[in-house]
Amino acid sequence: MIGREKIIHVKVPGSSANLGPGFDSLGLALPFYLSVRVQLAERNSIKVYGDHLASLPLDSSNLIYQTMNYFYQKENQELPPVAIEIESEIPLSRGLGSSGAAIVAGLLAANELMDGKKSKEEILQYATELEGHADNVAASLYGGFVVTTWDGKTAKAEHFPVTEELQVLLAIPNYTLSTNIARKAIPKDIPLKDAAFNIGHSALLVTYLLTGQYDKIPLVMKDRLHQPYRQTAVKGLERVIREIGQHELWGVALSGAGPTIILFIPPNQKKVAETYMKQIAREEGIEFEIKSCFIENEGAKIEILWGSHLF
Repeated sequence: MIGREKIIHVKVPGSSANLGPGFDSLGLALPFYLSVRVQLAERNSIKVYGDHLASLPLDSSNLIYQTMNYFYQKENQELPPVAIEIESEIPLSRGLGSSGAAIVAGLLAANELMDGKKSKEEILQYATELEGHADNVAASLYGGFVVTTWDGKTAKAEHFPVTEELQVLLAIPNYTLSTNIARKAIPKDIPLKDAAFNIGHSALLVTYLLTGQYDKIPLVMKDRLHQPYRQTAVKGLERVIREIGQHELWGVALSGAGPTIILFIPPNQKKVAETYMKQIAREEGIEFEIKSCFIENEGAKIEILWGSHLF
């Protein structure tokens, strides 16, 4: 077991999941990171950095601590006292994978405390059990573009790098949206024709992303499973989906459960996308933080630091 002088540093990217038609199955890793440092300690303690994390609990109800405890329970062991430090660039409750990244970070840290015996495939299994779907946790774990399945028992994922020809723009609203509330908006029964519609569109979206045919993405970003039911809770989404073809952009989707909107933009069209979303913000009365980035292709990383006690 790692001694007290060692600090486990886990750095995990955020994610954008669903990507339109790929509900609970497709995801992309984004270069906004959750950093967690863990060290064995005399007693449990949790510290967060940044005002945006002030709402996080600092006791055993903290998601990272709960995830580490879950890992130890699965291994029929008891989690020893730990000191945890948390920093994050990922906005909370905005559809950018903050909870998925926390779960991946907690599992990787716990695995490292137990000498790193679990493979990434086993970590994905535990993460999906906790999250309930594999798309966002797989993107954070592996990086790049991920295609996933989860049948309630077994999680599977394949991941692929994405070239810098594809850039995304994120319009992050100043309000939050609970994933649970967003899921409740989706009816339990979906018409067969809508399910078939999404299967075809998501299959072609995977094909175009893997083959670099990004200019064809606009043809297959349509969705009938979740976005039509969630768009009333996400200001501007319906309009952007309706108008996206008029602005020489490659597509738009609700990021995760929202309320962030993700746009797929061709090379040299960043300014066009920014101008358009600023227009949407002005005309629809929305405050957006606008960020553009490439896809994060490396996924979660672990580093062992040598030093004194965290705090």
